[in-house]
Amino acid sequence: MPDDPKELKFLILFGSYVGFWGMLQCLTVKLVPLDLTWLGLGTLAFSYGSFAHAFTFPCTDATAEIWGAKRARMMVYMGTAVYTVCTAFLFLAVQASPAEGWPLNDAYVALFQGGPRIILGSLLATLSAQLWDVYVFEWVKKRTGEKNLWLRNNVSTFGSQLLDTTIFCTIAFYGIVSNDILPKLIIGSYLMKLLVAVIDTPIVYLVVYWVTGHWTSKGDIEEETEEEGTV
Repeated sequence: MPDDPKELKFLILFGSYVGFWGMLQCLTVKLVPLDLTWLGLGTLAFSYGSFAHAFTFPCTDATAEIWGAKRARMMVYMGTAVYTVCTAFLFLAVQASPAEGWPLNDAYVALFQGGPRIILGSLLATLSAQLWDVYVFEWVKKRTGEKNLWLRNNVSTFGSQLLDTTIFCTIAFYGIVSNDILPKLIIGSYLMKLLVAVIDTPIVYLVVYWVTGHWTSKGDIEEETEEEGTV
């Protein structure tokens, strides 16, 4: 266990991030209705995995705020690796012969046989969307300084969530759900993620305060200042 309390809190944050990735395989195949008739959009749908995945973004945003973009990118790479391994095991489970007398194998296979497509969609969506999120977060912070954490958190998340949702839903569900349902799934999932993004702003502030004792942190700005001071 690290002697530095700050590093211990990073490990907790890192474990939470990877934990979300580890359970997404079982949640992604669940489609949930989203009634937006009051907005004139009718009844849409969203993947419950997309809802859970939205909570990984405050983990990377808080990490980028406190420790910088380099460590946040490392989280993205590790989360993707864990997801790949978990999905590989799920794929092997689908291919394995069922025990005699087990009546639910056909249902199990029907739910999880899309493993290869789901992993491809997740890999492309994650590496593009979350790395974009970290990049935009860092870009905004370098221009606003330590203030306006809410701005960089939301600007980075809104764009990256749209990218993530479009790439993932198209690759994972095209040809599986009907063409008239797919756009509703993308829009519904994105709107749900926007709601989570708004909710996660105070969460990011609380995590930053929990780790540093302050509402914002210099992160990469602090490292750049130190490097300039040594020149």
